[in-house]
Amino acid sequence: MEEIRGNSHAADLRRVVKANEDIKKVIRISSGVNLVALNAMLIAKRSGERSRGFAVVSSELRVFSHKLDGAMSGLGTLIFELVSDAAAMQKQRQEHGHLLAIVAQGKRMRELVAPALARVDERISGTVQEIGRDWQKLSLQLNRVLQLCETGGSLARSAKIEAVYGGDMSNILKQVASRIEETVNEIFSTLKLLRTQLAE
Repeated sequence: MEEIRGNSHAADLRRVVKANEDIKKVIRISSGVNLVALNAMLIAKRSGERSRGFAVVSSELRVFSHKLDGAMSGLGTLIFELVSDAAAMQKQRQEHGHLLAIVAQGKRMRELVAPALARVDERISGTVQEIGRDWQKLSLQLNRVLQLCETGGSLARSAKIEAVYGGDMSNILKQVASRIEETVNEIFSTLKLLRTQLAE
């Protein structure tokens, strides 16, 4: 039973590490959204009255990018909590194993170590519950970020539509809108994959 539990904790730790890598990747990608949205606003301003709609959408995309940064920061914090709890679990399991080795030395040692073993078991139980809560919070936050990305995707599609009215700047505006859409889609795909992996 202890070996099965150990394999489960090792699998959890691998999931946390993988999730952490994916979230770092998304944070790097999402930081580009703000730059592209700012660039879109500047281009829209240069093209004047014709691209007023594009300027409005670009402004909304900047608001979106700030919200996305905040949401990604929240995901990063939750992953950090999971990593900390998983590390605490590893330490507690090592302590538990050490105490079990002492208990195996005989009845007298068992009586001496029993209170400490009970405390470690209690801490392990608390950490297991905390890790469960962490996974639940991470899942909820991930769903919020995915909903936010759907909004960002809609804004990017709106920007592509508005780019058509940009006159001689139309092609540049379309390129900027396409870049934003690609970035949002990449974030969305990575987070959907992460959600699937976390559900396994």
